[in-house]
Amino acid sequence: MEEKSRRNQKITSLALFGFSLFYLVNSFGLKLGIPRNPGPGLIPMGIGILLVILTTVYLIRVFGKRPPREKTGEETAEAGRNYRGIYGILGCTIVYPLILETLKFLVSTFAVAFAMLFLLKPQRPVWAFILALVLAIGSFVVFSRLLGVALPGGFLETLLFRIGG
Repeated sequence: MEEKSRRNQKITSLALFGFSLFYLVNSFGLKLGIPRNPGPGLIPMGIGILLVILTTVYLIRVFGKRPPREKTGEETAEAGRNYRGIYGILGCTIVYPLILETLKFLVSTFAVAFAMLFLLKPQRPVWAFILALVLAIGSFVVFSRLLGVALPGGFLETLLFRIGG
């Protein structure tokens, strides 16, 4: 059973790597432009490069992995699926667009990111809080300042926008 799982992981990693290469090669056909005046190919090129790097790392991890040792009954029970986390993250993804206009960008992004991170690792609520806060503020700065995207704004967004200059 384990051998079939390892074979499926290898096939998946090769398919993902092939898709990444295909995406990167096709992004070369678009005009890049420059960061101050980006062309339609700048973002796809960046995404393609990141995809190739990440799938290469995954490929190395899958093909470099040794066959697993036999697990004890306690380890097998511990390795079970986190269904609460899976369904909770799915619920957060569905709820996020619904609360975005009401709670505005920063509060809704922070709340959803914190809930998702807490569902993944409930033993670390302080780190989930800090990471969710950094993620919410960072994404606001990137989207509103750097990319010029209009986001649902309230008091906090206006304050952060004014602090930034």
